[in-house]
Amino acid sequence: MRYAIGVDIGGGSTKLGLVSQDGKILASSRLGALPDETGDDFVQRLSVEIASLAGTGCKVAGIGIGYPGPIHPGNLSGGIGNVPGLIDFPLAATLTAATGLPVRLENDATAAALAEARFGAGNGSTRLLMVTAGTGIGVAMVIGGAAMVTSGGCLGDTGHLIVDGHLDRRCRLGCVGCLEAFASAEALDDLAEAEALRHPDGAIAVDASRMGGKADTSTLIRCALDGDATAQATLSDAGKWIGRAVASWIHTFAPDAVVIGGGVMAVGDFLLAPLEAEARRCAMQSYTTGLRFAAASLGNDAGVIGAAVQFFEPALDMGRY
Repeated sequence: MRYAIGVDIGGGSTKLGLVSQDGKILASSRLGALPDETGDDFVQRLSVEIASLAGTGCKVAGIGIGYPGPIHPGNLSGGIGNVPGLIDFPLAATLTAATGLPVRLENDATAAALAEARFGAGNGSTRLLMVTAGTGIGVAMVIGGAAMVTSGGCLGDTGHLIVDGHLDRRCRLGCVGCLEAFASAEALDDLAEAEALRHPDGAIAVDASRMGGKADTSTLIRCALDGDATAQATLSDAGKWIGRAVASWIHTFAPDAVVIGGGVMAVGDFLLAPLEAEARRCAMQSYTTGLRFAAASLGNDAGVIGAAVQFFEPALDMGRY
């Protein structure tokens, strides 16, 4: 049995796990984010946690990292990411020097897709398209168990596919009319807060007040699950936007399965059902016949497991970087 350390770096926290070759997390840890932390300081904290996980008696093959952004050749973190101290920081080389273990980087959405393809909802698929709807929207394609990579260690910035350029809505990176501007958690945060301000006695405003903060995506999810029609409609609209983008990706990549994950999927069929319906409505029938849609099944563990998968199978180079 082979073992690896999986690391899933996020803007709010970094999750780590000792992962076995059969996809089980045997031990886990978490680091809280420090906004002003340098790359060197992050590696120092991370090394302590890795040493603890690697000291459990299992022979560790290496450290796989899921990074929240594009990746430069040579395993440098990319120029865009939500962890400022790691931008253009030589993470792999520095972590190897600190731990003595080989380190591989993968885009975080790609890592989650690798996990779902091998151990989760995409198991049995030959051509898996995975969409991760969270703070941003990540897209990954796994073919025959290996990630398809076009640039930046992933499918480029596929989540910024332009879905409606007529509406002057920008994502946080400045794209006009891209999918993230309409259906990411950041976009839904704005819609939730606007709805709370318009209707201060409505369910969304009341829920936000009860939780002691501003209305956001979590507010929408709670209210939708509690039966609020406005929250359900808002999340359904997000599902439709993603579904339209999925139709384009179906035509581009010809998947046999589409798996939807990320924090927004906590609302379940209120997002997935309109998403699938819209994708099927917009796409050519020849591409959707036999196509399977499913919710991701590994939850928050997908990033850690998928990062570790890099040490369990040889990667196929499909135009990497």
